[in-house]
Amino acid sequence: MVTVTVIKMNFTHKSAETELLINPTINRTFLAALCFVFMSLVIEQANADEVKVISGEQSSIAQENITQAYLNDASLVGRGVLKIYWAKVYTLSYYTIDENGDGAPDVKALHYEYLRHVPKDATLDASREEFLRYPDITDAKMDQWMAYLDQALADMNEGDEAIIMRQGDGTITFHVSNYPKVVIKDAEFSAVFMNIWLGVDTTYPDLRKQLLALM
Repeated sequence: MVTVTVIKMNFTHKSAETELLINPTINRTFLAALCFVFMSLVIEQANADEVKVISGEQSSIAQENITQAYLNDASLVGRGVLKIYWAKVYTLSYYTIDENGDGAPDVKALHYEYLRHVPKDATLDASREEFLRYPDITDAKMDQWMAYLDQALADMNEGDEAIIMRQGDGTITFHVSNYPKVVIKDAEFSAVFMNIWLGVDTTYPDLRKQLLALM
């Protein structure tokens, strides 16, 4: 919620100070500066609304119970292992949650179980390469999406876990071992991010088939 306070200012021609503001050229400059400051505050508040970092709640309630904590009501669809050449990076599981009981998945979740150390920068670089494959990517979207991930991701070690959950309204939540929960409200970003593994044009078609139980 952005609160806008309107300040009413009355100027008279008798004041030397107000004569400076009434001058058309100076007045336009003053108004332009005022508008710039106002828009900067609005943009700053809008960006703050998009990403919510819940620092008081550690995602790994207890690391060994992370699946139980967040996927207790979820149904496993499929599971596979991401391999980069010869190296096994993580075991990836795809879950869905039917909150309304209508048979349709209201929540989609990816559960990562890391099999080796993966630096945060490596994940960011790989994500950037995937975003570049998105047909509607722009510089502005790329900057914003990478800013999201910079807050949501962390260095991962062998045995660490992460659960990424996308709600029906497009909100996506990152639960990462020993790291604050991060909630992002950006439906386009969350759809593109999940499609890195689940989309038909994924870089990892065999893993996708395993996740969707197509093989």
